[in-house]
Parts: sequence; structure tokens; C-alpha cells
Amino acid sequence: MPNERACPVCKCTSYSHFSDERIDSTQVGDFTYASRKTPEFMCFRLVCCINCDLVYAPTPPTEEFSQEMYTNADYDSNSEALYAARTYADELEKNLKNVAKRNAAIDVGTGSGPLLPFLQTKGFHPVIGIEPSTAAIEAAPAAVRPLIREGMFTSLMLDGVTPSLICSFMILEHLNNPSDFVADAYNLLESGGAIAVVVHNWRAPLNRLLGRRSPIIDIEHLQLFSPNSLQELLKKTGFIKIKICAIRNRYPIRYWLRLTPLPTSIKSFMINVLDTCKLSDYSLTLNVGNIFAIGLKPDDEVRSESASRRQAERQQSSQTE
Repeated sequence: MPNERACPVCKCTSYSHFSDERIDSTQVGDFTYASRKTPEFMCFRLVCCINCDLVYAPTPPTEEFSQEMYTNADYDSNSEALYAARTYADELEKNLKNVAKRNAAIDVGTGSGPLLPFLQTKGFHPVIGIEPSTAAIEAAPAAVRPLIREGMFTSLMLDGVTPSLICSFMILEHLNNPSDFVADAYNLLESGGAIAVVVHNWRAPLNRLLGRRSPIIDIEHLQLFSPNSLQELLKKTGFIKIKICAIRNRYPIRYWLRLTPLPTSIKSFMINVLDTCKLSDYSLTLNVGNIFAIGLKPDDEVRSESASRRQAERQQSSQTE
């Protein structure tokens, strides 16, 4: 079809059908582009790349539209954001040993900035959050707010900054051009620096079981990753020592109920019962199909060896011919 984008990871133009468009304009509101909202189960038409396994919208909205929606989105998830930040901090803790330097750390899509204090405790300096939502920034603690830069991420926002670490947790699904974002991150990072990301895994058993009623099927998500497509994205950009693993999220029961495809009336009844029993704020740790990945930018010595190896291979190939 005309005006369709190719796969935003591998640029393949062959795909299989995944989901028809399902958008009800009467359901679009202030929280439609907000983080950790109650699912609406709306989506653009989705297809699955036959090459890299990425699910993506071939006709997404413009970047200008997305920027406006995220800038004006409401925000009411400070409590859940703290739980998410603890999960991400735990995964980073396990993997930061491979990041030798502690220069700048960047958290793209930082929300109200709950991860930024953790990055400070790990010795990164400066620590910078990037967030388009005005409401989310206003919800940040007074001590954290000065660390946040408002707007959709561009490399120009970090002019003069050479990060040791760039984090992007639950952000890649929302971008019109995830490959451009990862390439920008690679170019910004110092040698030996790392990118760390968390994404939904559409191949996870729970998401496959729920199908189109999974909360990952959402109007905000312009693509959905699997381990294969995430590996492809990081590898083709030049990252090495890529590690991908499933993670377990911890949230209050109240929030887990919000994510289910149950009718609103039933969810409200169950939450009221749990409130009465003083159980709704009890937290549970579950594997709901999210994956963490980290990749390193080669240091100068490794890149030099790689370039020399490629040159030798080209010379050998030329001599053989």
C-alpha cells in the first residue's frame, strides 16, 4: 500500500497481518498518551515483519502529532512509577559492572524522575532526565525537577554531554523511528558506554494468551518488540555484548487489576472489595512479558581491531576473486 513505512528496525517491506485498526475517537482523552494508564485496547493497524519479527504500525501518526499528545498528556502514576523505577534499578545493578566509567547518565522518558536518584547513587555525573510531559515533570519532587529537561528526545538536547549510560525504559514502542533513536544514543555514548532498554515482549506467553486484549495492544505503541527484533535493533547499530532477559515487575494489586481486560464494572467492584479488606495496596511481583536489554558501545581498541579485521577480509576476498 502507498505511504507505508518499512519495518523501522530492519527496513524489510514484507509482513504478515497482525491486527486491524481499532480506534474509538470518543475514548481518546487526557490520559490516552499518559504512562501507566488504564488500557483502552485501541491500536493502529499492526503488521509483523517477516524478517526480524517486529510488530509495527505501517501508517503511524506524524512525529508532530505524537509530540503534541505526549506534551499535553495528563499524569497520575507517581506511585506506580516508583515501583517501576525499583525494578529497573535492580536490573541495572546487575549489569553496571560492565560500564567502566561514571560520566553522564541519561534517562529518556523519565516521567517524574524516580530513577534519577538511583543513578546518582551509582556515581554518574551529571544525571539528566528527558521527558515530554509537562504534567509528569510538575509531579517530580523538588530535588529532582532541576535534573529534567522537557521535550521529545533529540541529540541536540545533550549538546556537549558525552554519556556513559543512556536508559530508555518502555519508550522504544512509542517512537516513530526507534532505529534513529538507538543510532543517536550510540553516537552520543562514550567508548565503552552502554544503552539499557526495557520493552514489552509481544512473544511472551501472557501476551500471546491475551491476544488483542493484552494491554500492550495500545494506540501509543507504534511497534512491539520480541527478543529477536530487539537483538537486531541493537546489533545492527553497532552495540556489542548484548544481553536480553525477561524481568519481573512489582506493582500493587490495584494496578494489576487496572491492566486486565475485565469490564470496568467488575474491576471497580473487585478494587472496592480489596480496599475493604485493605489488600489493594499489597504488591505482587509478576512476569508479565517485559524484557530488559543492555548493549555496550565498543571501546576504541575494539573498534580499531574490528575495522582492521573487516579490511583484511575485504583484501582476502579481492585476492580470491
